[in-house]
Amino acid sequence: MQRVAQLQEREIYKIIFPTVGIFLPLLEANKEAILKTPKRTFAYGPAPRHKLDVYYPPESTIEDQTKILVFCYGGGFTSGSRTLPAPAELSYGNLGMHFSRKGFITIVPDYRLSPEVKHPEQAADIRDALLWVVENPQSLLFNGVTNPDINSLYVMGHSAGAVNVFSMLASPELYSDVLHPKIGGVILFSGAYAYDATSLPTLQASTVKEYFAGEVTSKLPLSVLQTADANRVASFPRILLGVSERDPQSFLDGSKMFSDALVARGVKHEQFIAEGHNHLSVTFCLGTGEGEEWSADVARWISNTV
Repeated sequence: MQRVAQLQEREIYKIIFPTVGIFLPLLEANKEAILKTPKRTFAYGPAPRHKLDVYYPPESTIEDQTKILVFCYGGGFTSGSRTLPAPAELSYGNLGMHFSRKGFITIVPDYRLSPEVKHPEQAADIRDALLWVVENPQSLLFNGVTNPDINSLYVMGHSAGAVNVFSMLASPELYSDVLHPKIGGVILFSGAYAYDATSLPTLQASTVKEYFAGEVTSKLPLSVLQTADANRVASFPRILLGVSERDPQSFLDGSKMFSDALVARGVKHEQFIAEGHNHLSVTFCLGTGEGEEWSADVARWISNTV
């Protein structure tokens, strides 16, 4: 993590290559363990990108009821995959291995990308992936798992994934009476919750505007939260809000505004900071033994069900 701290830049497009370069050799050293993690792939819908990977915990960590964690990656709404292209192909298998070793059935879905789709279709894909989970518990019975907890799903979204997870949670047109009552909690990590002219370089303005069909301000989480129906807000599950210490300033400011808006709407939530991390290092570090502390905070929060 010392090498991450030495990176002076915070803007995402400036830290991609140096950050990935730091962690690729560390992931390669753990390649065998990552690839040996029990995993199965399923289709949750008709499109080529309607696929998800399910990582199963080691039998030694399985409890009477196995909690489920679904991770929704980011990528500026235009990129991303449950397995990244070479030379970063061990991501997000590293995340699947890491959280499955903590005892969770860990699921990483793909979703369709912009410009093929517009808002809220990515959030609809995430909803459909979660619906597949609760409607297909038999597919989770593997490697010693006998009782997956489909009645209390936990969903974590990072960056654009956090935006899509909150859109899925709060948008009335995406509500499912089969799914939403079964969401036990959401972890919103370093999302772009607000839109501001000063953050245009960070948010890759043209692609964001394209995905939101020009209506960025009204459709990003801050505005959605501020205008959401009171009954919808009252039904929100537990929320954990996280940032990386070295996130772009626009993300840090947006997270603060979003937290304040949650308080204003009467939504209790908890927060964490991934210390020493930039926007990208939080996922690439998993499985390397470096900088993994934030994941322990998340696992404890999930386990401390109230």
